[in-house]
Amino acid sequence: MNATEELSFSHRRFTADELDRMVAAGVVGEDEPLELLNGELVAVRPQGPNHIRPLSRLVGRLARAYGAAYEVQPQGPIDCGADSRPEPDVAVAAPDPGRPGDRLVRGDELVLAIEVAHTSQALDHAKAAIYARAGVPEYWILDIAARRLEVQRQPTAGGIYEVVTILAETQSITAPSLDTPWLISDLLP
Repeated sequence: MNATEELSFSHRRFTADELDRMVAAGVVGEDEPLELLNGELVAVRPQGPNHIRPLSRLVGRLARAYGAAYEVQPQGPIDCGADSRPEPDVAVAAPDPGRPGDRLVRGDELVLAIEVAHTSQALDHAKAAIYARAGVPEYWILDIAARRLEVQRQPTAGGIYEVVTILAETQSITAPSLDTPWLISDLLP
């Protein structure tokens, strides 16, 4: 092959059901750092203190604010259709006492999905289309490096959030279904 010839590779896409079977068979570890995004298994980077500390504070704040009626889920998979199982850093599920405990929360059952981005901004922006198609009504990217919060609202079935707002650390946000505004700087390290 000479330098001008292109290599052609095909990719094997996966479904959420196939991923479940791979985990059950031990092919993929349950705690392996992988996410199924648009049919592709994506390896995620290990998390350092610049990610873990603000995430821990955010989970605690959300759990206190939402109370026992809502499910505040840190770093767990969300059912976003047949080909996507993203794992947002935090997901807040609406109250539903009838939701079966043996299935994942669906995107349209969330009130909020949040990613904490220290070095993962490109991946977190790519996930927005997945969350929008799944009906997640509000998606936040807490950008540690830029010291801001990106808020995406009004998802479309086409994978776009119609309203995107960038909030500086001096501005505030009120989480869905809550009344108390939070200063963005209080969410940052």
